[in-house]
Amino acid sequence: MSARPRLRVVVDGSNLATEGRSDPSLSQLDDALKAFGEENPRAEVIVVVDASFGHRVAVGERARFRERELDGTIVTPPAGAIGRGDAFILKIADRISGVVLSNDSFQEFHTVYPWLFDEGRLIGGKPVPGVGWVFTPRLPVRGAKSVRTAKKLAVLLPDGAAPAIGTTITPAKKSSAPAKAAPVKKAAVKEARSPKRTAVNTPESTSPATAATKRTARTTTSAAKRVGAAPSPDVSALGDAERPRTTRRTTSRDSTETKTTARSPRRAASAPSEPPAPPVPAPPVVALRRGRQPVNPEATFAKFRSAFRIGARFDGEVTTFTSHGAVISVSFKGETVQCYAPTTLLGDPAPARARDVLKRGDRRTFRLVTVDAERRIAELALL
Repeated sequence: MSARPRLRVVVDGSNLATEGRSDPSLSQLDDALKAFGEENPRAEVIVVVDASFGHRVAVGERARFRERELDGTIVTPPAGAIGRGDAFILKIADRISGVVLSNDSFQEFHTVYPWLFDEGRLIGGKPVPGVGWVFTPRLPVRGAKSVRTAKKLAVLLPDGAAPAIGTTITPAKKSSAPAKAAPVKKAAVKEARSPKRTAVNTPESTSPATAATKRTARTTTSAAKRVGAAPSPDVSALGDAERPRTTRRTTSRDSTETKTTARSPRRAASAPSEPPAPPVPAPPVVALRRGRQPVNPEATFAKFRSAFRIGARFDGEVTTFTSHGAVISVSFKGETVQCYAPTTLLGDPAPARARDVLKRGDRRTFRLVTVDAERRIAELALL
């Protein structure tokens, strides 16, 4: 008889630590892990928390959290990771075919990881007063985010293609201008209905000659409206009940269109011509914020890696800001590379924005934390 496969679980630590609370509690997370371990003694557990977890827990728990982070029992995503902890959790679970322990539905990732809806791949848990932690299998809840993500992917991606994590997809905006064909259709419907209403009240409408005369009058009127001139149909054959109403309506509309047409050339001539707006240059650090495009030239970045090791200290100039950090320009041996300093590495506790501690043009001392060889960029911490 074959042995039962070992259960591999990726725990959304930030989610369980904040269940029923506004701030995370390391003690509550430990209680949840202990209860889950008692129910599943053979489970292999990987605990992942957000990068800001250590700054949000109570002051008395921060030293214990750092110890847990150093010994590897708690894992945090790389600083400045796109998608934050959720993307990191699902990446790990996808690679090891593991189960996710979380009360989150991960709506932004339903299309990227459809296995979230497979039975047994998602487990939720909550503390029950007087009972303790209770864990149960669950399915993700489809919401507005998952629907929008699925629609964007259906429009913008080819069949079978999957987006890379962190790729921003922005569909083209629909034009708010009304369709020009709509008024023509409404006018055509009114013209089509008018003979029926006239035929009920006008005895001579039953005559073939009268019907032909009416059709000729309507055709002439429509053609005259399109060219902006007043129509002159022969209305002598129409009934008394219809002649005044048709004549007044046609005259009013045609006179308005004639005045508009006459004024249009003067307005066009008086409008001053404006020079075309100069092209807006593309942001120089677009690769830092979207996708996996390399940031620095390969040769230059290779020289940077040979010149500096992890932990090295050097000066850099703040060139611009992103939503989660700042871009730092580092010059060495006649070369210049663009580096990235995420907000989480700009202080303890981390500031809300990079602009709160840095200014464009500042020269500050930084420490080399990590290197992304694929994107050819280095992450720095402010000293």
